[in-house]
Amino acid sequence: MSDYSTGDAPLSWEAPKVGGAWRGVLMILPAFLWAFGHIFFLIIALFLAPGWCKKHRQSLLRAWGGGLLWLYGIKLDLNGLENRDFEGAKILAVNHVSLVDLFVWSGIWCHPGTVLYKKEFGRIPLMGRVMRMLGFIEVDRGNKQAARDSVALAAKRIREEGLCMWVAPEGTRSRQGGLQDFKMGAFHLAMQTRSPLVPTIMRGAEKVNPMGSWIVRSGTIRIDFLPPIPTVDWERRELRAKSVEIRELFLQFLPKASDFPS
Repeated sequence: MSDYSTGDAPLSWEAPKVGGAWRGVLMILPAFLWAFGHIFFLIIALFLAPGWCKKHRQSLLRAWGGGLLWLYGIKLDLNGLENRDFEGAKILAVNHVSLVDLFVWSGIWCHPGTVLYKKEFGRIPLMGRVMRMLGFIEVDRGNKQAARDSVALAAKRIREEGLCMWVAPEGTRSRQGGLQDFKMGAFHLAMQTRSPLVPTIMRGAEKVNPMGSWIVRSGTIRIDFLPPIPTVDWERRELRAKSVEIRELFLQFLPKASDFPS
């Protein structure tokens, strides 16, 4: 059992009943048009008015995710915002559930903020270019040296710019749902920046968009920002143990991935 604080977040939470599939089916086209239309607008705006885009980046990013959440009828129940909104650099470590995660993270974007994203996302037409232009940091998980370089770049920017960094320690979604093992990137990042790590628990996303489904249903997603974990005294030799301890904290709230044995 982890010794880290869970704050006021309840260990158990039952997501309200989700809506039917028809709305999700009917919203596929409007959501597609909004998502890629907004990205196209961002590309034009970034070329024509980069200063304006930089100034209004938080609003522009929140509009993208917020519009998709509104179209699908997804409500967010945010808790512990004081643990997210303190001044200075921080790393938000969040469990990765489904494609809806992208809507949620964008809809509650912090400023100044950035995110590590898989190289594969950069291949999506328009989206990849916008993510690079917005200063997001690409990670090539198929190349260890490239991945280390990406983490080093992220650490440098977090320190110098006081960024809020979104990180999914699992690296990818579980095929069967539940919490997987944690990769080490988030913990190397925390050690290099000495920035507080904020465990961020997301529940309910697996109901509105089950793994493997393209249908997104209306419903409620609860997000708990737990008390920040100081990292100023972390040492490289103990990072593996830290990752295990923090995963145990997440497991107080979330089920273990059925396709992960430990």
